[in-house]
Amino acid sequence: MKKEILSIVVPCYNESETTESSFRILQQLCNSWKEKTLIADYELLFVNDGSTDDTFDILKKIYNKNKNVSIVNLRKNSGFQAALTAGLFESTGDIVVSIDADLQDDPEKIEEMIQKYHEGFEMVLGIRKDRSTDTFFKRLFAETYYKILRKIGVKSVYNHGDFRLLSRGIIDDLKKFPERVRYLRSLIFEIEPRYACVYYARTKRKFGQSKFTFSKSLSLAIDGVTSFTAQPIRLLSVLGFFMFILSIVCTVIVFFGKFYWHLGIPGWASLALIVLFFGGIQNLSLGVVGEYVSKIYIENKARPLYLVRDIYTHGK
Repeated sequence: MKKEILSIVVPCYNESETTESSFRILQQLCNSWKEKTLIADYELLFVNDGSTDDTFDILKKIYNKNKNVSIVNLRKNSGFQAALTAGLFESTGDIVVSIDADLQDDPEKIEEMIQKYHEGFEMVLGIRKDRSTDTFFKRLFAETYYKILRKIGVKSVYNHGDFRLLSRGIIDDLKKFPERVRYLRSLIFEIEPRYACVYYARTKRKFGQSKFTFSKSLSLAIDGVTSFTAQPIRLLSVLGFFMFILSIVCTVIVFFGKFYWHLGIPGWASLALIVLFFGGIQNLSLGVVGEYVSKIYIENKARPLYLVRDIYTHGK
């Protein structure tokens, strides 16, 4: 069985508290896999996503002492999906695993991912067994979101984040996708529908705070919907048609009630409710259409997804 070179991509943004310990854990694991001849060699590729603390300085010290470490230093903070993409594209391994810098995703499961790869799977997804480490609101948001994705036809896997193994062939194909607004959790299924899964319990963050704020989570969720389906606009069209029919029915009822049944038709209260209801529908419609228009605007400008200041590699 051929032994491949493994690349582990670790995006970092203000992760000075976790960088050193995460490196040590990944290094020990990779050395053990190399001793077991599971892999031929390895690369630990850290992507500095425009950190404003001393994350990059720590990475440079690690790089200077370890030949298996590479650094992609981005010019500015480009966002997690862009930083992850930069790491995937600049990696050199035959198989590439992406994992968060805090290692809340179990890095020991990478060994099982490699075994699945040797069984013939070019894509292996890490799936959380549960979300017990998340707050109630975050769990509710995630569960609802994944259900919505399935309903509107966006391919996704429940409780899968960005902990996954990809083959070099998939990454080469991923480079052919030019879009700037990226949701890799679904984009990968545009390349490869066949995959295996490994399951793990996600641990609590040991140091620092998560940089994945609610606003960033919401932005990523919106990108996941608007980048892969036009269903929201179609639903608005159906809703608009329904509202049109409803308004005709209400008009007929009011007309017959006033002139044939001689009923007293309440005025201001019902009028206010109708105005508020239709006003809300219109604002919602404008918001959804605006999201799609903004995506067109961003993609048409065709600005680069990320800009690299420096790449540090030992030439492996």
